Amino acid sequence: GADFTITAKKDEAVKKTIGAIKEEDWKPYESLAYPNRLCWIAETVHAFGDRETKAYRLIVIRWPDEEEGLFKWEYHAVLTSLDDPSAGLVLQFHRNRQDKSENVNKEMVKPPVEFRAKARGFSLVELILALGLGVLVTAGIVQLFVGNNQTYTLLNGQSRLQESARYALDFIGRSARTAGYFGCDPEDDRIYNTLNGGNQLFEFDISTPVQAFNYTGNGTATGINDWTPTLTNLPRQTGGGSINTFVNGTGIDLTEVIPNTDILVFRRVEIPGNRIAQLIQPGDNPVVLDDPNVTFQVNDFAVINNCEQAALFRVTGVVSAGGETTLTRGTGTGVFENAIGAGLSEEGIPYGTTVNGQGSSVGRIITEIYFIANGAGINNRGDTPRALWRRSGVNAPVELIEGVRDLQVLFGVDTTPNDNIRAPNRYLNVHALNPTDVVRSIRVTITASTVNAVTDDGNVATRTFSQTVSIRNS
Repeated sequence: GADFTITAKKDEAVKKTIGAIKEEDWKPYESLAYPNRLCWIAETVHAFGDRETKAYRLIVIRWPDEEEGLFKWEYHAVLTSLDDPSAGLVLQFHRNRQDKSENVNKEMVKPPVEFRAKARGFSLVELILALGLGVLVTAGIVQLFVGNNQTYTLLNGQSRLQESARYALDFIGRSARTAGYFGCDPEDDRIYNTLNGGNQLFEFDISTPVQAFNYTGNGTATGINDWTPTLTNLPRQTGGGSINTFVNGTGIDLTEVIPNTDILVFRRVEIPGNRIAQLIQPGDNPVVLDDPNVTFQVNDFAVINNCEQAALFRVTGVVSAGGETTLTRGTGTGVFENAIGAGLSEEGIPYGTTVNGQGSSVGRIITEIYFIANGAGINNRGDTPRALWRRSGVNAPVELIEGVRDLQVLFGVDTTPNDNIRAPNRYLNVHALNPTDVVRSIRVTITASTVNAVTDDGNVATRTFSQTVSIRNS
């Protein structure tokens, strides 16, 4: 059975056993329970009960009886089955058990760790319950982790979606606001193109600052006639090479353009330009002041302008001396070459004066073409996401922003241009415009996506954004 320590009753048998302890067996003892008393301790054996056949250790502590009764000592006896500990240690252990609500008459107790003879493990039912609870807790933690991961993926995707839309509208908005800039605001009927190809050259058509092409095809085809107006003059790549490009291999591959999306074009003169250094007659080669921020190269296409007129020409030579640079306008017969006998002004008006440039400057022409095509990346489903692309100047198209799925353009038309309110009151597709319509603004609508699949059904999330921009000099 289990080991025990119990407080012995002071019956006649116990008193008789205590009385039999010899006086020399009593030893001084400092009791933690009675710190201010002078105590003695002794040990003997005692059998309790009428049928008890085994004797146990009886440890007795005594102190003087202050009332000096019949029994001149007060006693406290503890009966125990523990064989190893000293008498003092048994009393201390028994006292600790009493402090934790012991039955004064009799209590079966477990010994301290160092005296424990046996240890009991878990039952099968307890193990099954513990395993079941463990599975439930683990499943809850896994579910919480999965939920948090899905939430993070969704929020991260939405953040990327908004960032892509903001950058896309910012790029297009800046191009739209500067479209039609040719320096000191020349008159519309005095913007000249001195190239043999004239304004039929899409990359250098300075007569049309803003241009859009609305998809009108069957939803799958991407030929030149699937947009309105037709893309006949668009710089593009075909199986046979480049068409309408000054630099070979820099055209747009229409097979990569996404159906049902529009194409948007802006043209302007590069900012800043170089001021002219002297009076420039229509037949002269422009001379500009050197500027470390702007350097011209052979085969640049530039526009000289003042507040009355502007003219586009091709730079065939660059000669720098004395802080000035002369831009040679050599002629030829090719469509991209300066026409023989073409001057910088059809009315013979010079640029600048003999004193200063009077607002006249020279800058490179920039044509920017925005369109939607598949990007170069791969998302978490293994799909190729769409992207916003731009072809700038005579360079090959580059991917600007991944995750832009659609581009649509409307033109804001002022149907009452004589009411002194320069604002649109109707928005139309480009193919619905009439030649006499007064266009005040453009409305650009893009659809951006999260690129990666973030929804519960494994798809990308999308959102549409719009921006309206006033057209320069409208």
